[in-house]
Amino acid sequence: MGALASAALLFPLLSAAPPAGADAPEAGSLQGQFARAAARHGVPESVLLAVSYLQSRWDGHRGAPSVTGGYGPMHLTDAVTALTRAAPHHSDGEEDPRGDSSRPARTEAPAAVPS
Repeated sequence: MGALASAALLFPLLSAAPPAGADAPEAGSLQGQFARAAARHGVPESVLLAVSYLQSRWDGHRGAPSVTGGYGPMHLTDAVTALTRAAPHHSDGEEDPRGDSSRPARTEAPAAVPS
């Protein structure tokens, strides 16, 4: 009787499963692009999706930069522009660039950002 009850409970779960190919993303979709990037770079797809969601909430701004200068769902920024903007802020050596002066830095930070 126990085996029959177990089978009766499991049957609805097994029959409700999606078809085998249902979870494969379409080739041109954003999900498909993340799947290819994950396979190409050896990064779990779930990690790429999570990081991109945290960075941009998957808003690509239709190809235009966000208000903070990031592009696309990964919110990529131009490193030269980012370093140029950051240089005056920490270049005087007075402030901890980590924003945390409660813990001593493990290494001495350079006095200025190289140009």
